[in-house]
Amino acid sequence: MYDLTRLQAARERIRAHVTRTPLFRSSTLSDEMGCNVFIKAELFQKVGSFKARGMLNRLLTMQQDELRKGVITFSAGNAAQGLAYAARIIGTRAVIAMPEAASPAKIAATKGYGGEVILHGKNAAETYARCMEEVAARGLIYVPSYDDVTLMEGHASLGLEILEDVPELAAVFCGIGGGGLVGGIAMALRASKSKARIFGVEPELARCATEALRAGKPVQVVNGRTLADGLAPPIVGKACLPIIREEVEEVILVTEDEIANAIRFLLSRCKLLAEGAGAAPLAGFRRRKNLGFARSDNVVLAVCGGNIDLERLAGVLPVPPLS
Repeated sequence: MYDLTRLQAARERIRAHVTRTPLFRSSTLSDEMGCNVFIKAELFQKVGSFKARGMLNRLLTMQQDELRKGVITFSAGNAAQGLAYAARIIGTRAVIAMPEAASPAKIAATKGYGGEVILHGKNAAETYARCMEEVAARGLIYVPSYDDVTLMEGHASLGLEILEDVPELAAVFCGIGGGGLVGGIAMALRASKSKARIFGVEPELARCATEALRAGKPVQVVNGRTLADGLAPPIVGKACLPIIREEVEEVILVTEDEIANAIRFLLSRCKLLAEGAGAAPLAGFRRRKNLGFARSDNVVLAVCGGNIDLERLAGVLPVPPLS
């Protein structure tokens, strides 16, 4: 079903422009969870998230006449930075529609990579509508932020790296928003004949994958304000849902407190400053401790985002006592 040759070609296509991010074992988490727990530190990727992988593969496979028109997407922030970064490398203009409540840090970073930012909408649906208006008015080429096979083939490079570093992989946990990341990881694992279990994690306040699986089709959801804003699209991807349904064993819902605790743990014990979407896999694994892993099993947490506002971080960290 999944073509390893295509995934390897995508990896070679983007190799010069992405970082091969580190993977390391956490002794503390291994002791706590009763198995070998590894962290794939994808928050050290270009633009601070995995989005650079897929966006580069997407743009590098586009026709020149398309690239000359310029590209556009809508995003809360990480895909925005990924598209702006890829467009700067390739030499085309990038326009990104972002919701009015988008993280100031992500807005600034997107502009820093050369992207034109349009702030519009109180929710993702309104932002998407504005994005489509810009496509019609300016002739820009719409690049999905997650619902695209070529994007997922770029993201699959992350999965291939995980298998190289942990060939005897028992399971991987990753965040689910629209499904592009988990789709790419699943492609890589199954194309490589890995039978590792795959778990997705999403916030209780943004459960588009959960609702889509329940309905048997993508359904639009209204999300609450979550620490894991990178996992809060309005609808799961049509191209992603079949992969989620076939390959993901369980989608685990986590609370805001669980996400905050995971952010604090990664910072204090692993010295990793993850955003909510990046910390969600740890939150999900800790919630589901009864998954039957043996002491010798190797489990990887894909920590895939490091773009967190200092103001939001201040709200997560405990207030120090007065001296």
